[in-house]
Order: sequence, then C-alpha cells, then structure tokens
Amino acid sequence: MTAGDVVRIGRRAPDDPLGPIAQDPDGPRDLACDLTAADSVCTPTTVELRDPPNFSGGSGAASGLGNLLVVLLVLALVAAIVWIIVTLIRRRGEIADDEPDDLDEELDGELGERIIDETRPPDRWRDAAASHRAAGRHRDAIRCQYRALVGDLARAGVVDEIPGRTSGEERLQLAELAPDVSPAFDEAAELFDEAWFDDGEVTAAQDDRFRAAEAFVLGHVLGSGGNGRRRSRAVVGR
Repeated sequence: MTAGDVVRIGRRAPDDPLGPIAQDPDGPRDLACDLTAADSVCTPTTVELRDPPNFSGGSGAASGLGNLLVVLLVLALVAAIVWIIVTLIRRRGEIADDEPDDLDEELDGELGERIIDETRPPDRWRDAAASHRAAGRHRDAIRCQYRALVGDLARAGVVDEIPGRTSGEERLQLAELAPDVSPAFDEAAELFDEAWFDDGEVTAAQDDRFRAAEAFVLGHVLGSGGNGRRRSRAVVGR
C-alpha cells in the first residue's frame, strides 16, 4: 500500500449515501509518516523556546536601589520643609522677655513712658552741629541739630526717640501730645527733611530758621508751658 492509497482511504465520494465517516484526520497522516519514516518531510521540526534577551545588563538590582534612594531623599526633603514651617509658626507667637513693646502703638492722649536713646545724648548732637556750622556745613548742622531737638523732646516726654524713625512719625506724635508747639516743630522738621533728602544747597539762612523754630519749641515745652510733662522713660541703647 502506498502513501497515496492511504490518503485515499479517508476520502468519500460526494454522492456517498452513507455520508461522512467519523474519522480522526490525524490518523492517515500518522500512518503515512510511519510508512515513509525515511522521508524528512514527515520529520517534525523541533522549535526551542528561549527566554527573551535581558537588555538591562544585570543592572536591575542597581536600578531598584537608585529608585529607593530617590524616594528616601524626597521624604527627607518634605520632612525638612515641614519642620521649618512648624518652627516659623511657633516662633511667631513667641516674644522674648527683653523685647521692647511696640514703639508705634496708638497714643491714648496720656503721657506715659517715653523711649530715650542714650547712645548719643542731645548735647553731643549739638556739639557736632556747632562744629559743622563753624565749617560752613549747614546741611550737616541742621541734621545734627534736629537729632538734638528730638532728644530733648523725648526727655521732656512728648516724643519717642527711636533711631531710624521718620520725621513724619515724630510730627504726628508731637501734634497729639503737644499741639501748641506743633507748627513750629513742623517747620523744623521740614527744614530737616530738605537738608536730608534734597540735593540743593543748604544756606545759613535755613540754619537760622531751624534754630529759631527749635528755640520756640524747647522754650515752650521745657519752660512754663512744659511743666509737668516729664514722665518715666524707657532707655534704649545702653
């Protein structure tokens, strides 16, 4: 029996009255392969399945360690930021015992404790002003004379002598506590501002106007009009 005969065994004529025969389709093929075992056509081809190539180069462990380090650094950074925020919030509510009170609190019309700067008393400011005036430096003379005026008024209890404070703040406070000398002090403060901020020449006439306004203010505050103005003082700069 040949291979062709074997193949024909599974065929049926189209008009076969018995219909299709239930037959394993692999049976004839296996039989044909057994009869023609020497034929390489029926020799099954073996396909060796291999694992997919690993292109990581053995760096899987190193990559995992790197990711872990990144996560730890991010967590440490977040913790540091949270700690800084909490610290700032806590410090906002803390006030040291030696910290001065608010120097620009609203005035209630009553003379209380005044702020005095003892680092340079008024007489030293006036000595410096006299030296500048003698040398013709009237700009510097007015600057120093104004600081002496503020120092005397602070000691009289009508302004606070706060380093770095503006003349506008001092004018507002004096207008509240000594309104009777406020116009003269305003003139002295305006001359001081011109000498401090303007680039124009400061003349001896301006210096004389300042000293006249200063004399009126001090004469009223420290003279008969100033009786009873002195109060306790908070000294700064010591």
